[in-house]
Amino acid sequence: MMMMMMRSTCNLTLMLCICALVVASMAAEGPRDFKVGDEFGWRVPLQNDSAVYSHWASSNRFHIGDSLSFVYDKDSVMEVDKWGFYHCNGSDPITAFDNGNSTFDLDRPGLFYFISGSNQHCTSGQRLIVEVMHIHQHHDHDASMPPSMSPLSNSASPYASASASSAASSLPTACLLIPLFLTIASFRFISY
Repeated sequence: MMMMMMRSTCNLTLMLCICALVVASMAAEGPRDFKVGDEFGWRVPLQNDSAVYSHWASSNRFHIGDSLSFVYDKDSVMEVDKWGFYHCNGSDPITAFDNGNSTFDLDRPGLFYFISGSNQHCTSGQRLIVEVMHIHQHHDHDASMPPSMSPLSNSASPYASASASSAASSLPTACLLIPLFLTIASFRFISY
């Protein structure tokens, strides 16, 4: 009976160690290239899905050093200012691409606004706001960097963001301590 409990505890400890390694490797992730819209790509949304790009952006986290890949056919993509975004006005773009496979480097924190070069496509929902957070942080939390807001929000609480950031940065540490705690607890249980 005692041997079976020891084996079970060892298996659990091994599984938790593997979990900790996976979580730690995810925390050390470097710059990424995001294909805008995933498999949908950069095209006019379906009639009942004009928020497809808002949903896509809110399901991703963008950092300085990441890039966006726009894949499209017979269209274009423009980076515009906030006014150009909300009015689907591409008359004075910051950057414009029309080669069908365009990559845009996210080189600063803050909001980036993208629209289709076709006014009709833009008003049908082919536009995107991306919020870029600071550089990918590996293990140390830089207290000099202000917390980022969540995607597409204009007024996130800095306290909520700071606590979420600190909770996320302590996750790998917690995962590493769990197997140690279980091992110690199992030896204490076995010795009685």
